[in-house]
Amino acid sequence: MLWELLGETFSWLGILIVVFFLFVMPGWVLLAFMWSGWDDLGWAVKLGLACGLSLALYPLLFLWTDLFGLRLGLLYAWLPALAALAILIIRSVQVARRASQATDSGRASTWVTHHASRFTLHDLTLVIVIALVFGVRFWAIRSLDAPMWGDSYQHTMIAQLIVDHGGLFDSWEPYAPYRTFTVQFGFSIATALFSWLTGLDSVRATLWVGQIMNGLAALTLYPLSVRLAGGNRWAGVGAILIGGLLSPMPAMYVNWGRYAQLAGQVILPVALWLLLQPLEAKQFRGRQVLLAGAVLAGMSLTYYRMPFYYATFVLAWLVGWGLPQWRRNVRRWLHSLMVLVPIGVIALALLLPWGLRVSGGQLSNAVKSGVTLGTPLESVLADYRIWSDVGHYVPGFLQIVFAAGLIWSIVRRRWAVAAMSLWITGLVLVIAARLIRLPGANMMQSHAILIALYIPVSLVGGWLIGYIAEWIERRAFTAGRVVLAIAIIGLALWGSWNQRLIEQPQTFAIVNRPDLRAMSWIRARIPTDARFLVEGFRIYEGFSAVGADAGWWIPLLAGRANTMPPQYALLNETPSLPDYTRQVVDLVAHLETTFPGSPDGIRLLCDQGITHVYIGQGQGKIGAGAVQLFSPDKFTDSNTFDLVYHADRVYIFALNPQACEASR
Repeated sequence: MLWELLGETFSWLGILIVVFFLFVMPGWVLLAFMWSGWDDLGWAVKLGLACGLSLALYPLLFLWTDLFGLRLGLLYAWLPALAALAILIIRSVQVARRASQATDSGRASTWVTHHASRFTLHDLTLVIVIALVFGVRFWAIRSLDAPMWGDSYQHTMIAQLIVDHGGLFDSWEPYAPYRTFTVQFGFSIATALFSWLTGLDSVRATLWVGQIMNGLAALTLYPLSVRLAGGNRWAGVGAILIGGLLSPMPAMYVNWGRYAQLAGQVILPVALWLLLQPLEAKQFRGRQVLLAGAVLAGMSLTYYRMPFYYATFVLAWLVGWGLPQWRRNVRRWLHSLMVLVPIGVIALALLLPWGLRVSGGQLSNAVKSGVTLGTPLESVLADYRIWSDVGHYVPGFLQIVFAAGLIWSIVRRRWAVAAMSLWITGLVLVIAARLIRLPGANMMQSHAILIALYIPVSLVGGWLIGYIAEWIERRAFTAGRVVLAIAIIGLALWGSWNQRLIEQPQTFAIVNRPDLRAMSWIRARIPTDARFLVEGFRIYEGFSAVGADAGWWIPLLAGRANTMPPQYALLNETPSLPDYTRQVVDLVAHLETTFPGSPDGIRLLCDQGITHVYIGQGQGKIGAGAVQLFSPDKFTDSNTFDLVYHADRVYIFALNPQACEASR
């Protein structure tokens, strides 16, 4: 067992090498050339910034190459990373040559001592915490066969379509009958890149990249935390500790497959760091503004709600930090305006091709509905009720840490840290902005805010830990520093132990191993023109529907059609077949009261070209509010359906063709 665990660990190291190649090097090199003062930043700050920048630039690369009709496929994965690697090698050789010029032993010894001394107790602690963050995330998926819950299906399908087309696409076929593509795609691009580079299929790649993003979401907190703490590096360690190992968020995302928001939250702290630098600078720096605008655009393509998180942070920072610092200094306020406006203009310009694609579609209409339709007060109040469960997302001890950090930051007049409370307040008020019909406010949810609270909580808690470390260092208490490091590592180990079982496949896994065996059987035995009736249930007050077991995944895993498209397509895209979306929801509604083997049920199945029925290992019960539509026992007792496959709890029934003829 230990030998196998060792082998698993080495495979994880291989995954991290791919992560460095894809999601670190391109951003690292670009920042090295475009960001003044890059060489003066610590390695951990550089690492976090490079990850966020790399992930933000890939969606823009795909978008603009698609605009000119270019779909580079595998080259998307190799060209940026290889170019970055070549530049890094050249720079490393130049540095080595300069070092070799120190010919006398004294100078050479000084150079070696200077560089060796950079690795401190802080660095050792940070490396251990980061290793635990990624280790516990990779551990969580070691026995999973596919990513879990509903969002994972649509992310996997988009990634597969990107791989199939070598870039962005316009049609969801052959997997779903929809002819537009207007939804967010940053995470799926990262998955496609990972799939191209590793050779993993889109299902396994989605599982891995989801957990990679889960780890990076903690890592990219480091640069912003250090900045808010005035350069205190221990604050960055504290932020990663809280966000990565002590908070249940974002680790819980593995159960939900909420990877688009997760990827956006990887970029968000970096986007904010890149914004604060030119805002706080006394002179306008064009290259920094350009990078900040590009990252804002890439983050928006990754998750459409991210501009709300970004804008509310800016307002909170200007009010909470800007007012106490600048007060009536008109010149500083004008400078901030000269920075914010170009960043917004650059972002909008980079997003223009996507805006033209989305304009006039269902997603665009949904955003506009915040202006034209409004939202009743009862709906807003109902959305706020979930805040009574805030303890599920931010445990009590972290709420205490957050409150203590806020209070102490006010006492110490660290207004940038105290402004985190204003950030949360601004996000909460976005929900209420539905009442004034703010565009897009109807797309925000309290749940989306709650599961992102780990960001301000980690930043404030990290600052508090950094303040304690600073207090110890001011007193030159060497033993105290060691105790602090041991305490942080101890908390990290405790958090890792608590998160070792955070995945809950018994509740959230839609695809299980028996389902995968059944999918292979379908590919080998069922005609390619077959169409499967699958389990599902209605959501959003009956407006839409989702799948409830592995039958939902049949188009991807078995290459056959089914009756349940991915939710992104169902809600936002234009169907290829007239009234297809309505037919999907109506079918589920009809089956809630009618057995498919009844005369009415048979006519409905025959009219929709259904030839088979799939009941998965989850038995149609996976999902909040899911109720099984049809039991396998009823099909077994029916002469209209033939049982053609049964293993574990997976059943496949074939509809007798004579039944359709008799129903006409």
